[in-house]
Amino acid sequence: MPYALGAFEQSDASTRRYRRHSIGARTSHDIVYVDRVEGLDKVADALDGAEFIAIDTESNSLHVYREQVCFVQICVGDDVFIIDTVAIRNLDSLRKPLSDPDSLKLLHGADYDVVCMKRDFDIGIEPIFDTMIAAQILGYEQLGLGSLAEKHCGVTLDKTLSRYDWGKRPLEDRYLPYLVEDVVHLETLYDILDHALSRADHLEAADIEFDRVALQEWSGRDAEVDPEGFRRIKGARDLDHKGLAVLKELYLLREELSEEANRPPFKVLGNAQLLDIAARRPHGPGDLRRIQGFPDRLLRRLGREITGCVDRGSRNYQDVPKRLPAPPRPPEVQLAINDGLRKWRRGIVQELEVPSLVVLPNHVVEKIAARRPKTLEELADVPGLGEKRLRLYGDAILRIVAKPPPIQRRRY
Repeated sequence: MPYALGAFEQSDASTRRYRRHSIGARTSHDIVYVDRVEGLDKVADALDGAEFIAIDTESNSLHVYREQVCFVQICVGDDVFIIDTVAIRNLDSLRKPLSDPDSLKLLHGADYDVVCMKRDFDIGIEPIFDTMIAAQILGYEQLGLGSLAEKHCGVTLDKTLSRYDWGKRPLEDRYLPYLVEDVVHLETLYDILDHALSRADHLEAADIEFDRVALQEWSGRDAEVDPEGFRRIKGARDLDHKGLAVLKELYLLREELSEEANRPPFKVLGNAQLLDIAARRPHGPGDLRRIQGFPDRLLRRLGREITGCVDRGSRNYQDVPKRLPAPPRPPEVQLAINDGLRKWRRGIVQELEVPSLVVLPNHVVEKIAARRPKTLEELADVPGLGEKRLRLYGDAILRIVAKPPPIQRRRY
């Protein structure tokens, strides 16, 4: 392991400080564990005026019903702050430094961190540099932080804890190095990747993607259960009408049980079990025992509730539409432009040997197809296009928009 923790060097009421020295790295870092609100003032002071702030978060999505951010790790200079957000749920003092336009925030796979910080703390992170997006634009095959750190920093990161329950307390000291490693290499990676983007003349393309990620909002599980969420279970469309109604009842039961137990739904009843019950519609304990992955302990605990779901779904299936109304189909011309732009982009990608994200990202393709600009001025107003793409590809894009090639019929 590249970093070794020492014992406490000092402590106070709001933080725990460790001194540790790097092994095979350029600098040593102080690790400061913050689990009191008062300690956040020290963090904010350290971030004030910083040129670079490396940041990462750890959540417990695989272990609870509604996930939450459990740690926020921040590296600035020689300090690494491990903020315990199970203990501290108010991070208001970090709002200003994390949105300071003069301080660049360094992240890897920033989209999840950005939306979780907004969801849990109403804190935006901007401006950002995402090392994963940078590597993607540069055409790297391996985009993980571990791969980048090994390639450019000569270190091997321990990623065995990626599925660990970071909500557990107290946190043993042996887990701290994992949290530290996720942020201490980001500034080095930034230096290397930023220079590479500059040499390749991809800075504008990268900045567009960074800005887009910084604006993203949470779109995961809401406070209220989606009553139509059962339709998103893979295999739901293959059930008959009664089976689909039974699946809805089972899905709602699972959500209720999961929330009560504060466990993720898949740990209460798996999707395969729900689908099997909905398809077979067992009428009693004997039938339930024949469901794969349905042991006696589960039968004793949930047998009555599950057979009740089967009965209600079978009786009231007419109240559950077999199919919801299809969303409005985009105009044919929009579909044709979309297809035409993607076919044109494939040719450019092959010719220049660059990722499609450099030529024209999907989100820009979709906006152009929807807006159907007629002039370069109108095309310039499409969010995410950028001056370089307008200059290089503007005329070609407008020709496709004006006369898109025919497309094959597709199902929607």
